Amino acid sequence: MGSESLVYADSIQCGDASFLLRSLPVDSIDLIVTSPPYYLQRGYNGAGMGAGHERSVDHYVDSLMDVFNEAVRVIKPTGSIVFNIGDKYQRGSLLLVPFRFALRASESEIVRLVNNITWVKTNPTPRQFNRRLVSSTEPFFHFVKSSEYYYDRDAFMAQERSVPKHKPTGRLGMKYRGLIDASALSDMEKEGAHKALDDVIEQVKSSAIHSFRMKIRGVHAEAFGGQEGGRKIQMEKLGFTIIRIKGKPMKKDVINSTVESIPGLKHDAVFPLSLIRELIRLLCPVGGVVVDPYIGSGTSAVAAKLEGRKYIGIDIDPSYCDLAIRRVRECEKTMC
Repeated sequence: MGSESLVYADSIQCGDASFLLRSLPVDSIDLIVTSPPYYLQRGYNGAGMGAGHERSVDHYVDSLMDVFNEAVRVIKPTGSIVFNIGDKYQRGSLLLVPFRFALRASESEIVRLVNNITWVKTNPTPRQFNRRLVSSTEPFFHFVKSSEYYYDRDAFMAQERSVPKHKPTGRLGMKYRGLIDASALSDMEKEGAHKALDDVIEQVKSSAIHSFRMKIRGVHAEAFGGQEGGRKIQMEKLGFTIIRIKGKPMKKDVINSTVESIPGLKHDAVFPLSLIRELIRLLCPVGGVVVDPYIGSGTSAVAAKLEGRKYIGIDIDPSYCDLAIRRVRECEKTMC
């Protein structure tokens, strides 16, 4: 990190994040993952310190952007930034705080927004509202500043089960044969489609793939954009395209997890240790450095230790800094 830095790896620093991040060298951090104090949320920083106490939601977003801009400066070209932000009701209306921030952050051409990962809380606060539904989701916005960002897709949600195998029956592909014959494809195109169908059925029987889908020109809707653009070209040139399904679990932008609580801590929004560990495995190499500029109760630091990464935690509230230090020490004594 360099001797001139005010912060260093495997430490919890108490102070203003936008100031302390300035002491980190450019392109030096692998992952920044954080959950800033929510706007006007009760229970945060009783003395009125730090983000969350601004006089308007626009000023709140300004405060977050001060930290976000420093985060962009310090992450490596292979690094990522993940911000989890909660929403707020005022006068019975959602302020859409997370999306105000995401739009502001995305205005810069320096970064791109890769995903809006939705955290589904399986145990939301048990409230009953007569005129609205209980809020049970929060976004995790994943930003990068180059296409070279570290991404271990196989490590993410690795405990998910593979798609169960099934024994193909003699009717496999019969539906598609009928659609091919009834289609407006030319005789040559139909012959090519039947041959391709024969080949992919053999791949299923030999367990080379799990299953497949077939799209036929004039029968199925055309695809657009990205990988689907290549399939659109195949439909135009060949009259069909085949989508092979390999049987691995689909890595989706939704994570189901509980809201966690820490005994003796009055903190309304502790994000789950398991969720942060998943994001660290996905976005940070082993031995890399994870920074949380709003460390709060210390979950990100503990997750980094458990996953074999270094950590830097920052918080303006001394009581949270002390708590984070205690949690990391307890982790080191037991599992780390």
